[in-house]
Amino acid sequence: MDITNLKTYSDQKRCVAASFGMQALQQYMRFEEGDTVLDAGCGTGEMCSYISKQPGVASVVGFDLSPDFISYAQLHNSAKNVLYHLADISDASTIKPEWQGAFSKVVCLFVLHWIRDKVSALKVLHSCLKVGGEILLVCPTDKTKVYRSQVLMASHPKWGPYAKDFVASILMPWPSRDLANQSHSSHLLEESGFDVIACHVGNYQYSFDSRDQLRDYLRLISPYLCSIPEDKQEEFLQDLEKMAQDCHVIAGDELLTRNDDYLVLRARKL
Repeated sequence: MDITNLKTYSDQKRCVAASFGMQALQQYMRFEEGDTVLDAGCGTGEMCSYISKQPGVASVVGFDLSPDFISYAQLHNSAKNVLYHLADISDASTIKPEWQGAFSKVVCLFVLHWIRDKVSALKVLHSCLKVGGEILLVCPTDKTKVYRSQVLMASHPKWGPYAKDFVASILMPWPSRDLANQSHSSHLLEESGFDVIACHVGNYQYSFDSRDQLRDYLRLISPYLCSIPEDKQEEFLQDLEKMAQDCHVIAGDELLTRNDDYLVLRARKL
């Protein structure tokens, strides 16, 4: 799955990701007067725009490795106190020298499951924070419901043959299970110079306006839909919706709600 391709990151997918991100920020991040905020892996900039409007926030910098995402963010989510840059969280050489110790808050939402060397990425984020600055991480894991529903569909007797080239790692190359342990702490964060304030699984919800909107979303998150003949895709989506309901990804009849569990970590730079 190409995570840098704007075509695969539609308005519907952006809405769901932004909604989950806003819920996490409202629950776990408290902005203070004069805050300078870094959004690592900012995508198309919805969260940067949202953060820039919060009371107390002085400025926001967002970076992403996708030129298309940054161009879209600059066009659609710009503000006087927001700057966008090309950079890669997994490549310290792309991080601007002036970012060192420049930010009082860092957010990194739905990014780290794409990163193999999480310690190096965390050290990059640590270097950008001021002493005492806070970081908020939100990550899916291999126990996330939508991940489980896709894996089950790939072994479905009717649809499995179309998913023969599917491997679970296409959805989540490096699951975030290594970020936290059973004692609700994070050795990786501690190794990277952070004091862990909170570490647990949070539930987030998004309500779709219609079944058509839900189907559009299901089309986007299915990595092997393109392998299924067009005349069978509607039947596949019906079965995928049922699987999503069985896995409790989708709930409700009249008001269709996507809900899922994500790992949330909040920490402070020592």
